Amino acid sequence: MGWATVTHPFHPLSGKRFLVLKRRRVGGREVLSLFDEQKGTIALPREWTDQAPPSVVSGLLPQAPILHPACLIQLRELAQLLKKRIDDVQ
Repeated sequence: MGWATVTHPFHPLSGKRFLVLKRRRVGGREVLSLFDEQKGTIALPREWTDQAPPSVVSGLLPQAPILHPACLIQLRELAQLLKKRIDDVQ
């Protein structure tokens, strides 16, 4: 069945990769049974892994890189403006 990486940002196993043992439906949700050598079998919702189907809104907005140089310049300008306003108030 391949491999799955946990992508849920708040899950303690986030970023870890596991062997997929099987897929099943539980309560209307697709759940993956994953194998971990230390913990045994782990069941996680499919949408918490990189096996999740693409989101309906994922293609609507372009993914802006966080460290894009233009964004960093704008952030620096904003920080300088806020610092100037704070200094003007004091």
